[in-house]
Amino acid sequence: MRVETEQRKGRDSIWSAPFVFLMAVNFFQSTAAFMANATLPVFADSLGATAAMVGVVVSSFTLSSILVRPFAGPAFDSFSRKRMLLASQAVICLSFFAYGFVDSLGVLVAIRLFHGVGIGCSGPLAMSLVSEYLPASKFASGISIYALAQSFAQVIGPATGLYLIDAVGFSAAYFLAAALLVVAMGGIFAIREPYHERLPYQLKLSRMFAREAAGKAFALMLIAVSFSCMTSYVVLYGYERGVADMGLFFVVYALCLVVTRPVLGGLADRVGAPKVIVFGILCFAASYGALSQAHNLPGFLLAAVIGSAGFGCCAPLLQSMGLASVDVPRRGAASNTMFTGLDLGMLVGPVVGGAVAEALAPTLGGLGAAYSTMWLVMLIPAAGTFAIALRWCMRGNRVLRGEDGEGPC
Repeated sequence: MRVETEQRKGRDSIWSAPFVFLMAVNFFQSTAAFMANATLPVFADSLGATAAMVGVVVSSFTLSSILVRPFAGPAFDSFSRKRMLLASQAVICLSFFAYGFVDSLGVLVAIRLFHGVGIGCSGPLAMSLVSEYLPASKFASGISIYALAQSFAQVIGPATGLYLIDAVGFSAAYFLAAALLVVAMGGIFAIREPYHERLPYQLKLSRMFAREAAGKAFALMLIAVSFSCMTSYVVLYGYERGVADMGLFFVVYALCLVVTRPVLGGLADRVGAPKVIVFGILCFAASYGALSQAHNLPGFLLAAVIGSAGFGCCAPLLQSMGLASVDVPRRGAASNTMFTGLDLGMLVGPVVGGAVAEALAPTLGGLGAAYSTMWLVMLIPAAGTFAIALRWCMRGNRVLRGEDGEGPC
């Protein structure tokens, strides 16, 4: 009896060598990504970009990411996910290396579009691959813990990127990011890909996307519209307010994620993801309210603390719901669906947010006041995710397995 109990515990554990390797890969890739997220708006601004153009630069990579998904999606379930993940990481690595040589906005946008091809494949591939090593009983907490690698990257990436552009310039920051991608590729080589049934490659809508995950992807898209403005404009907003040490915002936000993600992920396994998502969106709204009133570093850090239980909680839980809605052979399509929703939100958010700020600036007396109002405007899409999650809770146990399947709410 004791042996059986130990074996059952082993099967129920999320920790395995491939899971740890994939977390490490996620960490190095995310560190590079967060370095870019924090510095590219400043880089674009230094090249003469307007507030609206900053949004275009930041979000342009999601356009190519979205365009490649219909062709890449069926491949995720037809070919080796490990090999395709390596190829996508190589594209991202080349993109960061190329950023180091940019001298105009046009070239910057072109490289961002190339970067998006790698991002369009890398995220869904890594998420679908890691899901194969997780027990069903700890799926939500496993995805949340996997996402912790991004939390640690948020501690290091933005602060390192902002420090490097001040100390040695933009080029050195992006060359370092490229080196981190090389390390991530080494981690992928160490993974032994599990065997599962592979479907034939077909350019069919059902192979590109998973209908069962569409509702979750739409909810993720709405809140991503709101969240993407934080990554795009919070540094510029802080500078407008006269706050110099904006790197601390990302550090505090990420450190709080280290606590909130595993705690709320474990809670989701017990009470259901939709209920936790409702709580997360309330925290998200409170953090944007705090941002709109922030005039000094403590105000920004308060918004970071509250916000750590917001999008940082909602995104991995929505992704876990999307992945759990299909069987393993179709996890690539489900992951592709979820990341398409995420990318659409990340594409629209910075462009709309920048346009709102630019339109309000003359009336409100400057960009600082315009950004302050923008945070409140961006709560409108997040309210849609709140309504969807609330509806899921009211419907009861029919969410995780498609629209009418089983799963605790």
